[in-house]
Amino acid sequence: MFKLFFSTGTIGLGIALAVPIAWSHSVTPLQATTASLINPTEMMATYSVSLGVEQWDAI
Repeated sequence: MFKLFFSTGTIGLGIALAVPIAWSHSVTPLQATTASLINPTEMMATYSVSLGVEQWDAI
């Protein structure tokens, strides 16, 4: 009787751990969808502060 409960609990625990892992791999992350909305050309045109790379000769 103990083996039956132990094996049932072990199988249930395995399923309880496998379901969230399988679900997380099937869902598209939000970062992947919002990253396509960024326009690099517009960002470069509107960003008016000089970058650290532009001042490399000051080092």
